[in-house]
Amino acid sequence: MRHHRQFSAGFVLRLASVAALLGAAAAAPLACGGSDSPGVDGTASDASVGADVTQTPPGDGAAADAAAATDAPVATDAPVATDAPIVTDAPIDAANGCPRVPAAADRPRRVVISHPFGADAGAKATLFEVLELSQAGKLKRPSPTVTFSLGTALAQPVVFTPDGEIGLVAQDDGSIGVFKLPATGAPTVLHAAFKGGFYADALVLTPDGSSVYVMDSNVRKNGGGVYQIPIHCDGTLGTATLLIPGSGATAMALLPSDPTKAVLAATAATDSPDGGDAHLVDLAAGTRIASASAFGDGNAIVSAVAVAPDGKFAILADNNSIAGGSRLASVGLSPTFVKAGGILATPNPDGLAISPYGNAGIVLNDDSTDQIHILSYTPANAGAPFAITGELVYKFGKPQIPATISMIVQGALKGTTFVGENVAVRQLTFGAGGVVTDTAKLSIPGGGNETIVGVVGVQP
Repeated sequence: MRHHRQFSAGFVLRLASVAALLGAAAAAPLACGGSDSPGVDGTASDASVGADVTQTPPGDGAAADAAAATDAPVATDAPVATDAPIVTDAPIDAANGCPRVPAAADRPRRVVISHPFGADAGAKATLFEVLELSQAGKLKRPSPTVTFSLGTALAQPVVFTPDGEIGLVAQDDGSIGVFKLPATGAPTVLHAAFKGGFYADALVLTPDGSSVYVMDSNVRKNGGGVYQIPIHCDGTLGTATLLIPGSGATAMALLPSDPTKAVLAATAATDSPDGGDAHLVDLAAGTRIASASAFGDGNAIVSAVAVAPDGKFAILADNNSIAGGSRLASVGLSPTFVKAGGILATPNPDGLAISPYGNAGIVLNDDSTDQIHILSYTPANAGAPFAITGELVYKFGKPQIPATISMIVQGALKGTTFVGENVAVRQLTFGAGGVVTDTAKLSIPGGGNETIVGVVGVQP
């Protein structure tokens, strides 16, 4: 039994319907490759950039990873999922992996998006595309386009190590896609589909990039809970360890002041009492500190969790399309872990972000509502720390199926936020004064199913 994130009114089906409409509207199939569109068959459109890792029979993980852990991309016909940990000639890392030096706060960055549909209506694809972000904050598609293949990614943002070199993404088969993305040059696939006894619903990186936490929404007896996987110095993944056994673990956010502690959204965590949906956990010790019933009825399937930069409150989004759902709730983190304030009604909330300035937030309302709402944050008001103040003022039209968020939290671009939506990437800006601005929108040309954007991630 899986108790994982649901998309209200069939989010994935709606994406597939959009794909079908785009496919029906196309007069003829788009040409593979070229500088104006990504490939249509789920493979790299530019032969010089990263492609799939070598296909290997199940269980032959060493051969697959020896091919993947090279500096040059390895061309093949299909990605491979391996249940075995990586075996390479790289130096043996400590149990917690390889800490990384953060990249400069001000520099050009790269943004990675997925294209989860193929040319045939509703068919899944494995294509990812690399966009360029200037130091001044201008997003563009390079020419020729830069693409590579992992697995199908629809729901969770791409996350990066602090140096911006290693990217990871949770994929729809429960695997983790991992790639190397240098400051310049082509991406290299390290794991097209890494599996290790878990089902990856969501990922959270440790601040030093030495390991990744994996949320598995399975029930406890089927291996659900929070796992930790070391990230080796070459970017490959090590063996997964179950830290927090539990059920329905769908989202987690680390505490800013102590990232060994986290707010975990789950129906059960270690020895938690019945009815809790939010848990304060100690990841270093593998223990539960406290639990709360943020939504109060046990029906929540949490799509996102965000902790305010001051570490005083967290907010959770419930996108359960069967019972409950379409609501936000908050918990206080200090001095006690407890429900804070009432329920905030908002349709089909899928993504959350709180401004790095600690004075505002946004919630993505996906599916048929297609909205972005603004949150205020007032930590002095413990009875209602968060409030919905209205809808974003759109400068580039209303969003279409906004689902994932990725934000820059340092440097001159602090507060710059990217939202993946249908066939575009929208750029928002959190201001120091608490204003959220619709700054830019980069549309993906072509009009075919393969231009649909699934997930997004920006280098830190």
